[in-house]
Amino acid sequence: MGYTDKFRAQHDDILGVAGDITAQLKANGDPAALRKLLSNLAGKVNFHLAMEDEALYPRLMSGGTAAVKTKATRFKDEMGGLGRVFTEYNNKWQTSAIRADFAGFADETRKVFGALAKRIERENNELYPLADKVD
Repeated sequence: MGYTDKFRAQHDDILGVAGDITAQLKANGDPAALRKLLSNLAGKVNFHLAMEDEALYPRLMSGGTAAVKTKATRFKDEMGGLGRVFTEYNNKWQTSAIRADFAGFADETRKVFGALAKRIERENNELYPLADKVD
């Protein structure tokens, strides 16, 4: 089992819930059900970020080469920005807000999920292979 297998599995879970939300958007889903899914997603994202901060980044910073440390620092800094965007999005879209502006919620959801999916792809393809090589 590779070091990043659990992180990759968390990514799959995050993308799965995001997919459920996206399907609900296409079906003009119930705002309360969407909010429940969004809360579930936020829990998964926050847990994943905490695991990266507590385990992944320290591993890369202490055991990697200078190039690995530079890349890890860049990824960590970038994630801070996306993490703040996601937190603001999550806080903004409570059930009443979704009900009041479903189209706005759908539009912002597509944008946030697009950024999240790109980030996950980059971590899986660029960052995690480095972490798997660090002893």
